[in-house]
Amino acid sequence: MKSVLISIVFSVFIFQSATAQEYKPTYFQKKELIEDLSFMMAKVETMHPMLLDEALDVKWYKSGLKIEEELPDSMSINQFYVQMAELMGELEDTHTGISFPYSERKKYMIDGGGVSMPFSITVKDHKLYVNEYIGEDRSHDIAGKQILAINNITSDQILQDMRSTVGVRGRECGDRSVEKMFAMSFWALYGETNVYRLKLMGEDTPLVISGVSNAKYFELKKKYGSQQNPEKYRLAFSEDQQLAKMSIASFYGDEQYYQFLKDAFQEIKSKGSKQLIIDVRNNPGGRSRAVDSLLNYLTDKSYSQYKSIGIRVSEELKANYKQKRPELYARIEKLPNDTLFYMDSTAYKHEPNYKESAFTGEVYVLINERSNSAAATFAGVVKEKGLGSIVGNKATGENIRYYGDFLMYKLPNTKITFYVSPKEFIQYGGTKLNQGVEPDVLIRDFKYKDIL
Repeated sequence: MKSVLISIVFSVFIFQSATAQEYKPTYFQKKELIEDLSFMMAKVETMHPMLLDEALDVKWYKSGLKIEEELPDSMSINQFYVQMAELMGELEDTHTGISFPYSERKKYMIDGGGVSMPFSITVKDHKLYVNEYIGEDRSHDIAGKQILAINNITSDQILQDMRSTVGVRGRECGDRSVEKMFAMSFWALYGETNVYRLKLMGEDTPLVISGVSNAKYFELKKKYGSQQNPEKYRLAFSEDQQLAKMSIASFYGDEQYYQFLKDAFQEIKSKGSKQLIIDVRNNPGGRSRAVDSLLNYLTDKSYSQYKSIGIRVSEELKANYKQKRPELYARIEKLPNDTLFYMDSTAYKHEPNYKESAFTGEVYVLINERSNSAAATFAGVVKEKGLGSIVGNKATGENIRYYGDFLMYKLPNTKITFYVSPKEFIQYGGTKLNQGVEPDVLIRDFKYKDIL
């Protein structure tokens, strides 16, 4: 399945530029915004499988209509983006949404001499924490401290607002996006600010931190920020080499990934390891074929990654498939629109390319609430086929039923990119469609927990 590879850009941009001028937000007239709203809604309503449910379709349409009725005579691109993101977020589909207007952020930070927060955040158990502080005042020892409010906006409200723009609401599976987009989202949601007043747990008065310019941010980042780049793929062994632990940060499937698998399983075999932990915690997903490549080392039996794959038929999709996916177009070209066509299971049944260095010992897959998309699918196949045990404290973030293989579009006036998923995927690993893959063993009860 196509993964979400929408590029996540950090809170500031670095470009060589002329002298900054005063930032003036980009505004659009009501007529232009209505045209963009209608364009986006038409694509979603005719393509997304969820909206075949008439009640849900009516509810979502009314939300869009309410936005249209309340539009002012003009609105900034940021304000419009937030409303569109929240509208898309009502679907709670992590593979359908709208991209941040990065060009406006560049206009603010580079051309307009804007400032950004000299700290990053992390989300843990529905709470905000300072992840890293790179400001010049080194007396502020705030890394790791819980944030209760920023500029008098409670952390609960901030997290709720930001989750609503990434389509997860109360779920933790979107918190990685919240973390990466925090500075930009805060700016889009609450407007410009030159200072950040942080109310921290255990502190009586708010800590006032000044924003920094684009150039200053990178200067401070280089001077005070962490220079460590987390390893994408890692293999470690216990002292007696009987236990191997493989960590996979994503299933995007670059050349390094495939070489890592080859080398890792050869090393595991040469050391004679009997147990293998595959850690996909915080893995956002990726490509189905990357999952297949890993499963090639775990089984010689045929399998499917999904119980079912449904395609919502529409003229839009037929036109797209005719040009880009002729093999799928042949299956849907004569079908009526607004039907959910379920593909023959043989179409996505996989015969493994079993490897000589395949692992035949005990397998444990380590998950958490941020094991999403392809990572959750991998855990589901392991669980369904009895290839190993699932270990964790919470279910995977992605639900058993989710959507994907999105098509991308650009709004005619604001030029913001959005994407819509026309496919429904029901994976293995559970029977409750609105929940993820549950662990078989809690970490506290895991016999190898000390190596985690």
